[in-house]
Amino acid sequence: MRRSVRLRPLAFTVFAMITVLGAVALAFYMVNLSAEDVFLDREHNAAMAERQILTEAFELEGVPGLVTRMERRSRLAAPEAHYGLFDAAGRRIGGDLLAAPHRLPSGGWGQVESRTLAGPIALHATTERLPDGSLLVIGRDAAGQRDYESRTADGLLIALGIVVTASLGVGLLLNALVIQRANAVAGVAERIAAGDLGARAEVSERGDSFDRIGESLNRMLDRIEELLTGMRTVTDSLAHDLRTPLTRMRRAVEVALDPATSHGDCRDALESVSTELERVLSVFTALIDIARAESGLSREMMQPLRLDEMVVDLASLFAPVLEDAGQTLEIAPMAPLAMDGHEQLLRQAVGNLLFNAARHAGSGATVTLAVLSAPGRAEIVVADNGPGIPEADRGRVKDRFVRLDAARGGSGSGLGLSIVAAAAKLHGGELRLEDNRPGLRAVLTLVRGA
Repeated sequence: MRRSVRLRPLAFTVFAMITVLGAVALAFYMVNLSAEDVFLDREHNAAMAERQILTEAFELEGVPGLVTRMERRSRLAAPEAHYGLFDAAGRRIGGDLLAAPHRLPSGGWGQVESRTLAGPIALHATTERLPDGSLLVIGRDAAGQRDYESRTADGLLIALGIVVTASLGVGLLLNALVIQRANAVAGVAERIAAGDLGARAEVSERGDSFDRIGESLNRMLDRIEELLTGMRTVTDSLAHDLRTPLTRMRRAVEVALDPATSHGDCRDALESVSTELERVLSVFTALIDIARAESGLSREMMQPLRLDEMVVDLASLFAPVLEDAGQTLEIAPMAPLAMDGHEQLLRQAVGNLLFNAARHAGSGATVTLAVLSAPGRAEIVVADNGPGIPEADRGRVKDRFVRLDAARGGSGSGLGLSIVAAAAKLHGGELRLEDNRPGLRAVLTLVRGA
């Protein structure tokens, strides 16, 4: 039964909500501080300008002119503006303030207490002691600041509500999308677990994180399917190929155990068993070499080698084999070529290519051996002008236990080219079988520094 991915409600929005709330709280605090500073700076500047104007009025027109100016400004100014003029003894001369502040602001601007007809009032005020000893007070009601801060707070709360609502909506949408994509990946995994090796994750063109996960998952599934298919092929082919030698060994052992068998026939039977065992062991050895190469375990045996010298040495070893097959071996000029490689496996791979040429190119063929160098890679080429391999079969002959002989029971295990392909893979390259027009051109590509 398919189970959906379950996530707690708003699991993907918790962190975002905490972050948003923290940011808004910090913004709220900073904006409040800023609002207070802005309000006070504005009122301070206005009060200072008025103090300058009223002081000049006193100098020009005296106390009567100053009182007239104050009353006019009091009528025309905003409700939070307040004025007062008091004599040296603190008695009121003019303005709407009824009592002189007991504690004058330091630095020319500060908060003081006074009274109006409406009652006690807190002011942000500036004062000026005039030449005749009277005191000029110009203030702004502190309630105006509180109203300004209240409006700012209301705006921030509205903004907070919008941000929280938007974050919640986006979080829920992302939550649904992530669950949908996660369920799709989980569904593919469950199909694979149920035995459907052809299941693949859906990948869109957006290229987001889930698409990259899907691509990686699909590559992994392709590789797993390839390995499992190869394992089935190897198992089936191995069972088929070993049945014949094992049957022969059983018959030979039965002959050897028969009391009526002569000493010479018994010896021949045991030699037959030994021959068949050698064949079986060679098959298992080849399979182990292929497995180690394809899995990368043989990489630990990489060491510096001269590829040109190794190929020339192999040519000298196989020249008699090719000569016995009625063929001619030609070695193309080679430049010194050094690289890191698995020498034993490379020797076996090149030897297999030369042996295949000797076996299949036919009498009178010319076999050419060359080492080519290209930026970042090297190529070992074994070419002949024999009958070659049909294009339709060039891909499958590299698979294990594949032989193009009419009779499967002929000599050879069908692992020669598989070993060559595994050696190429270990060195980051590939085995290519091409048309030599006529004949076959086998190219073993090796990546230098792989």
